[in-house]
Amino acid sequence: MKLQKYKKKIDKTKNTVALPRIRYKMKVVETISNLNTELLKHSNKSIGFVPTMGSLHDGHLSLINYAQLKSEIVIVSIFVNPTQFNDPNDFKNYPSNHKNDLDKLSNEKVDIVFIPKSVNEIYASEKPLKIRLDGIDKVMEGKHRKGHFDGVIRVVSLLFSIVRPQFAFFGEKDYQQLLIIKSIAKEHFKSIEVIGCPTKRDKNGLALSSRNLLLNEDDQKKAINLIKILKHCKSLFNNYDNTKLEKDFFEKLKDFSIPEYFEIREISCLKRVEDKTTKQRAFIAAKIGNIRLIDNIELN
Repeated sequence: MKLQKYKKKIDKTKNTVALPRIRYKMKVVETISNLNTELLKHSNKSIGFVPTMGSLHDGHLSLINYAQLKSEIVIVSIFVNPTQFNDPNDFKNYPSNHKNDLDKLSNEKVDIVFIPKSVNEIYASEKPLKIRLDGIDKVMEGKHRKGHFDGVIRVVSLLFSIVRPQFAFFGEKDYQQLLIIKSIAKEHFKSIEVIGCPTKRDKNGLALSSRNLLLNEDDQKKAINLIKILKHCKSLFNNYDNTKLEKDFFEKLKDFSIPEYFEIREISCLKRVEDKTTKQRAFIAAKIGNIRLIDNIELN
């Protein structure tokens, strides 16, 4: 099989030169057995993995682009994981369109797409793992979505065991989840480097999410206020203590949404701190209409 001509891509944020990649016709597999057959063909190549729940948007595609810069083979999984939904209706209504997803992945020249044929295909061989998280799973999303991170830990651990990549790519929009997945890799998958990638936003600044597809026109306009509030907080961060900022901006959320939390946390352990020299982020969660959205921004 001939190596196609390629152009060097440079990721300006990381100053990384893309590795030469042999382009194959995109393979779509539904079973672990067939995935293993494909993986054997690439046993001497570095693998970048992008797990998704489908309904792909430019945020997912940006993760794929990072994976292509770092890896020789890119694998994308599409699996709506039922164990991470604390709300059955959220699981039932989660948008899904495999045909559109596969068209986008083909355009991006992804090498392998893993779409498990059933939930049992993933969970049949599960061996529960104990993860030490030091409380990062108990705040914010962990507090408001009981059991959510248990489901994330289960499915990510299984997917890591199945795919066995060298690199795995996750967006910073789900920052708390990113920290938890890094903990999973550090404790149980030391050969996998988990790489956090910047949040992809639309032209109005709204963080891209599959759930945005469920917003009506009026709610889309309201959703843009989430990033405006986060940026406003950032502009005032050095002038006020965090407790006041959290209280004031939580109140501002009530003007256009049903707020769940507005919190300022240290970036590595998600603890509350007042020391302005410590790196911190502001985190936001709110329902706009019936759709729950989250976002965050680095403050300093």
